[in-house]
Amino acid sequence: MKILLINILSFTTIISSVLVITSKNPVISVVYLISVFVNAAGYLILSGIGFLGLSYIIVYVGAITVLFLFVIMMINISLTDIIDTGKQYTKNLPLAFAVGSLFLFEMFNILPFSFNNVSGLNLIFDNITKFNLLIWNNNKLNLVNIIHTTYQSNIADTIFISFSQIEAIGQLIYTYAAILLIICSIILLLSMIAPIFISLNKK
Repeated sequence: MKILLINILSFTTIISSVLVITSKNPVISVVYLISVFVNAAGYLILSGIGFLGLSYIIVYVGAITVLFLFVIMMINISLTDIIDTGKQYTKNLPLAFAVGSLFLFEMFNILPFSFNNVSGLNLIFDNITKFNLLIWNNNKLNLVNIIHTTYQSNIADTIFISFSQIEAIGQLIYTYAAILLIICSIILLLSMIAPIFISLNKK
């Protein structure tokens, strides 16, 4: 039953994400975006990562999505503008195909996962791997192993076994990812200071 619910949430998340970018009405797009975050949060909670699932609901649904909806409702957008914008979607299909292909290439070469146990997908992934080997030689593909060795992705698994979720996240952030946390804080600080200087009246 749990696996069935996870599969249903995954399917509805994908469908809702497609409807977000295909809906011509921006208000309806935000509603579908809320559906994406709620389904993703349910998927994380059922997968045993309840902290991240609740964070999705609190941060994205409770703050960011409500802000999007408020801004869209404040902007006076006519129906003709929405229809004209919808007609421009097909002009960007080549760019969308190029970006999607690049994303798939990076995903299948960097992320440390395998679909060997999934029936019907082995042939597709083998063809993608052969296509990648035609473009990149083995020396460049060995960079993937260097990234995995440097990052040590198994550290997170061992920490999550001995600690609770919040303790494990804090352990990772303030030890192995401390420099990244400092860089993110500096970026957020600059994002607050820069608009103040830009909008400052020089008179």
